[in-house]
Amino acid sequence: MERNQLFLSYVKIGIRATQEAVKGFLLKAKGVARPKDTLGLTWLYMLGSIAWLITLGTAAMNMRTYLVYNSNSPAVGPVYYTALTIHGWSAMLGLVPDAALAVILYSMYKSDLSVVHVRAVTSLFWIANISLALALFGGPDMGWYMYPPLAITDNAAFQAFRLYHGAVMGLAYLFLAFNSAAGAAASLILVVDSYLTKKKDQKINIFAAYGVAFALVIGVTLPALTAAELWYVLAVWLPSIVKVNPLLWVILFWFYGHPVVYYVPFPLFGALYYYIPIYARRPLFSEKWARLNIFLLAIGSMLIWVHHLQTFPLPTDLRAWITVSTLVLASGSGLTVLNLGLTILTGNGYNYKDPLGMTFLIALIGFIIGGVQALPLPINLINGVVHNTYYVVGHFHLVIWTLILVGFTGVFLDLLKASRPNLEYGRKSRNLMLAGILLWTIPFVGVGYTMTVAGYLGLLRRVIAYPPMFTDYMQLMSFLAEIGIPGLVLTISTAIAEYVKAGTPVISKVTSFSPSQPPSFMIEGNKGGINMGRKVNFRLNTGDKIGKS
Repeated sequence: MERNQLFLSYVKIGIRATQEAVKGFLLKAKGVARPKDTLGLTWLYMLGSIAWLITLGTAAMNMRTYLVYNSNSPAVGPVYYTALTIHGWSAMLGLVPDAALAVILYSMYKSDLSVVHVRAVTSLFWIANISLALALFGGPDMGWYMYPPLAITDNAAFQAFRLYHGAVMGLAYLFLAFNSAAGAAASLILVVDSYLTKKKDQKINIFAAYGVAFALVIGVTLPALTAAELWYVLAVWLPSIVKVNPLLWVILFWFYGHPVVYYVPFPLFGALYYYIPIYARRPLFSEKWARLNIFLLAIGSMLIWVHHLQTFPLPTDLRAWITVSTLVLASGSGLTVLNLGLTILTGNGYNYKDPLGMTFLIALIGFIIGGVQALPLPINLINGVVHNTYYVVGHFHLVIWTLILVGFTGVFLDLLKASRPNLEYGRKSRNLMLAGILLWTIPFVGVGYTMTVAGYLGLLRRVIAYPPMFTDYMQLMSFLAEIGIPGLVLTISTAIAEYVKAGTPVISKVTSFSPSQPPSFMIEGNKGGINMGRKVNFRLNTGDKIGKS
């Protein structure tokens, strides 16, 4: 009988603890969905980025399955191209703006800047992300770049959307316009709020300087995409009145479409300038270079979009300008590499054994190896050969997998520590995170170079029916990707486990324990843990009374 009472007491303790955990989770979820400060907004955009990363990753692995399966039927084609478009839209319209704003918000937090209009930025997050999700549910099938005329075609031979037709297709483009307009508005609000909360006569740190500068770039260039999408809305709803001029539409698109590839990398440059000196154990080699470079990168990124039109019949003098201006922008990136490289080489021993130190070092190295491959692309003779091949795919995916995803992971790891000051990664956890970073990076660098070689040999991108000579290349890409994916999962999951552990309540007192007297526990919760900082005193006697203090 006494044992049964003891067992029931333990069950009731478990039930109460579970109830407290659920309450804590719901409070936490509400706090994340409706943040009240800059750090909370950072979490919201960070989690949005991770959600889109999972979506695009799932689409990518499905695409790779179709690419390497030998017994594909013609019916697989539409599924493959829909997955391809979902992958692209999730990346460029979901992950990129959310990740960029997450990094910018965190840079503001690290420089004691605040978001004044928290509710507005929160609302814009939900408008942007829900709108994109609604557009994706239609099964888009024309590539993330949405070139006309296929992007507004809806007939028996081709449908721009698998599920949305007629006027509903125009509604889908209206959702996309909401997505891009909300991203632009949120970026401009961050610029204004940074100005409003900057302390007089105090220079913001280099991290925030890059973050705020490129929030302005986002706010200026993203409206061009909004205009292009609204043009499609009118063309679908008023086809007899509104016609789409393909060249003008492409100009609008690429005014946004080139800077968008810098939305995340350039704010991450600010992170590299901020963190690498910490782990190199010395000040930045030249902060003056770093701050002057902002103007070169920000202005240059908005002027060289024409190099995406190399296959168009452009005038010779314009082609010359494309090459020169692109290389000038590349010199700004080179200056970043030189500045950070000298910081590391003249430092007091770089601390690569710390997971944050390792992530930012790999982000820098990844940008170098991915960026070098881009240098030949603006050269007219070379561009015509590799313009639409896996060479280009290899280049930008190397930058994505290293600078963007590994650098983003570094910011995420530091965000965990900022959100829970008592968090200290243990030795085993640090080793697991380091192993995960390397397990991710090495195989995906291999994937990037495999793509590059295959593209140099002539493998066209966005094509499911490719020559048999490229089968081994495709198989190797998929094999290396399968090896690398668990690496990032290992790093992030280990960090999250340490974060949860640091905030989990512990039994700080056992007041009684015997078969004849059911136990009484004092459970203390850290902020963010099960009970959000309250102490819960479980005193279970025969009457099962629970008191809270």
